Amino acid sequence: MAACSGYYPVEVDSADQLTGVWSDWSGVTVEFEDDGTFTAEGFDKEDVVGWGCSGFAERQHGTWTPSGSYGDVTFDGVDCEDMKLAFYGSPSSFVACFTQDVTSGGCTHEFSRDRG
Repeated sequence: MAACSGYYPVEVDSADQLTGVWSDWSGVTVEFEDDGTFTAEGFDKEDVVGWGCSGFAERQHGTWTPSGSYGDVTFDGVDCEDMKLAFYGSPSSFVACFTQDVTSGGCTHEFSRDRG
């Protein structure tokens, strides 16, 4: 897969565009709920969100808020400042990635919505 910087930013302004289960190439999953919360599995095994974060457990919870081409993300019980959720691709088929620098496309893992 290409790095996030190879994609065009996508505007995501409603929860229904993001709700559901998303996964990356390594099998890490994130389920975004329409109430603005998420549950992830596997964040402790991979460098999913990049450097500067510590304290991930196997199962991770948090909150998210969409606001255009990125969303604000907060992890419960994790020391992780300035984390964003960036959206790239096309409006009908986009990826999401956790990054601390949305302008440089600093993504280590890209998540796509699971279909089926």
